[in-house]
Amino acid sequence: MEPDELPPSYSWISSNNPAPLYSERASSSERVLQAGPCVCVSSSGPGAQKFIYKSDSLEVRLHPPRWGSTLPAYGLAGNVEGVLTFRKPCTHVLEVSVSLLGVLTTSASQHASIAVPGVDKVQLLKKKTILFSAPSGSTASVSGEHPFALQFPHYIDDGTEPLPPSYTVYQPGVSTEIAYHLRVDVVRKGLRRHEKLSVPVLYLPKSRPTTPPLEHIPWSARVDGENDERVCCMQLSPTWPNRVDPHSQQLEELPTISLTLPSTKCFASGDTIPLSLKIESPKSPALAKMLSYNAHLSLVKRQKTWLSLGKQVSVREHLLSRAGVYLADDSREGMAYLRMELEAGEAGRECSWRVDGAVAVEHVIRLVILPPEHLKNFPVYRCEVPITLTTDPFGTLQSELFAMSGVPFPALGLNDPARHLRAVSVV
Repeated sequence: MEPDELPPSYSWISSNNPAPLYSERASSSERVLQAGPCVCVSSSGPGAQKFIYKSDSLEVRLHPPRWGSTLPAYGLAGNVEGVLTFRKPCTHVLEVSVSLLGVLTTSASQHASIAVPGVDKVQLLKKKTILFSAPSGSTASVSGEHPFALQFPHYIDDGTEPLPPSYTVYQPGVSTEIAYHLRVDVVRKGLRRHEKLSVPVLYLPKSRPTTPPLEHIPWSARVDGENDERVCCMQLSPTWPNRVDPHSQQLEELPTISLTLPSTKCFASGDTIPLSLKIESPKSPALAKMLSYNAHLSLVKRQKTWLSLGKQVSVREHLLSRAGVYLADDSREGMAYLRMELEAGEAGRECSWRVDGAVAVEHVIRLVILPPEHLKNFPVYRCEVPITLTTDPFGTLQSELFAMSGVPFPALGLNDPARHLRAVSVV
C-alpha cells in the first residue's frame, strides 16, 4: 500500500444490507452434500408433518410423531407406518416389499492396536412385509400408493436379548455402529433395474426399573446390612503394590471396610444412588477416620466392542459422576460411618444394554480408598459394583402411554445429534 493510500472502510451491517438468509432447502445455485436420500418435512400443520424420501421412481412418506430429531425416531416396539408411492408406473414387477433392517457394524482400521483391519457385520433385525406379488409366472405394472406398517420387536431375531438402540461409538482404531433402516425393494423380471430405496430410522427404546427406588440407606442397614433384604453389603479386599509383599502385613490388624447399596442395583438415569460405607479399625482407632477422608466413589460408563470373533475386546471408559461423601458418624472409637450420594449420570441419557459377544454398554460403581501419605506399604482398597441404568424412572410407563394415546415415546437422550453429520461424505 502506498503511503498516501487510505485503508478500506468497514461498516456495520444495516437493514439496507441484511445478512443472507439461511434455510434447510437449497437454492438452484447451491449443492446439498448428503449420504442418503433427500428429507423433506411438510409444514402444513403439526398433525401433517411427515418425513419424505424420494428416488427416481419411488417416494416413501413416514409419519411418526415429530419428536424434533433429524431422522424418524421410534420408541420401544414402535410402529413404522407410512405410504409407498410410485412416482411413475413401474413395469415387469414381480414383487414389491418393505423391510425393517438392523445391522451391527464393527470396523477396525490399520492403525488399530488390538485388531486385524476389517469390517464385521451382524444382522440384528430383518422383518419383511410384501405389498404386492405378481401371479406365478407373470409380471405386472405397479403404480399408485401402498400403505405399510412394521413394528420393532422387543428382542433380537431368534433370541431373548432385547433389541439394542441406535448406537455409534468411536474408539482408537475401532468404530461400532448399530443402524436401522427401512428398505423398499421392487423386484423386476430379467435384466431390468432393481428399484430400491433405503430410509434410515432411529430406534430409541426406553427402559425402567422393575421395583421402586430406595431413597436412602436405613440406619439399621448401615450397621447390619445382611439382615435387610432391601440392601446388600460388599466387603472390600486390600491390594498391595507389586513391590510390597502382602505376607509382611498382619491381616488381623488391617481395617475392615464394607460398602452398602440397594440390592436391586438398578437405577434410573439422573437419579441419586444412596450408598453408605463402614470402616472398622479396632487395632488403630485413628485410622478409620483418616481413611474416610481418602474414599473416592465414582460412576463409570464402560463401552465394550468385541473383535476378532470375540477373542479381543476394545474398552472405552467415561467418568459420569463423582459421589458426595459425608461423614455420618464417628462417635464410636475405631469405627466410621459415611453416607454417600452418587448421581446416575444425566436424566434420560444413560442405559445399560448388551449384545453378547459383540458390543455392550455397562455401568459400574467404582470405590477406591487410598492409604494416608505417611503410611508406607499400606494396601489400597478397591471395589467395582456392576449396576444397571435405565432411561426413565419407575412407574412412568402408564402415564406416558396415556398422555401419548398409546404411542411409545422414544428415549431421545440416547440419540447422538452428530450421528447424521458423521455419515456425510464429500466426493
